[in-house]
Amino acid sequence: MAVRTIPSALDLLDATGEPLVDPSRRVSSIGADGVPEINLGAFRGLAFALIFQAVLFLLGGLAWQVFRALR
Repeated sequence: MAVRTIPSALDLLDATGEPLVDPSRRVSSIGADGVPEINLGAFRGLAFALIFQAVLFLLGGLAWQVFRALR
């Protein structure tokens, strides 16, 4: 899931004077080839659930047709 960030003019410091947020870190990670990766884990799970539901629906419909034909 993408997170929108807004640059801030405030520098938040802890007790040691170090910034709390590392500005070099990004929401997405950098891949091995140096290209930023987009993390779509939630969408991958949703796609799996929808495919699983469709397969169960089709198998249930097929089973129902076989049941009606044999009855």
